Amino acid sequence: MPVRTPAHEGSVRAPWLVAMAVMVLFIWGNSLVPGTESGGLSLTVVATIRDALDALGIPSAWVTNFLVRKAAHFTEYAVLGILAARAFNLRRGAPAARILFACAVLVLVPSIDETIQLFVAGRSGQVTDVLLDCCGAATGAGLAALVSSLRRP
Repeated sequence: MPVRTPAHEGSVRAPWLVAMAVMVLFIWGNSLVPGTESGGLSLTVVATIRDALDALGIPSAWVTNFLVRKAAHFTEYAVLGILAARAFNLRRGAPAARILFACAVLVLVPSIDETIQLFVAGRSGQVTDVLLDCCGAATGAGLAALVSSLRRP
């Protein structure tokens, strides 16, 4: 006998959609920060991580500005992917149309993000960053969908 679920189980979840929208605004807001300020923030993070690793006696030379910036890209989009999975209720058995819509959103957001950067002093839009962002979003959405599927009978 199939398991019955409430009607709202299959629909878009408004609170998660709002959280997702806030995350998109956060991401796009960061893209509006001029290159010198963005670079300065990244270098501060690099220095903080290196200091912490050095204090623990762990080599820190491998922590670079490039690594920190790319890790930030991946992480913020992984969070967006988690929020999208929750907002669009992505899990095993979700309708294909909803999955495709979520995928389109998770490709469109980083594409717009990198386009924004083309118009900000000291910034540049990178196709490789769009790909990295999409990988982060897919990882986050996949993990959220997996956890959701494991929690439900």
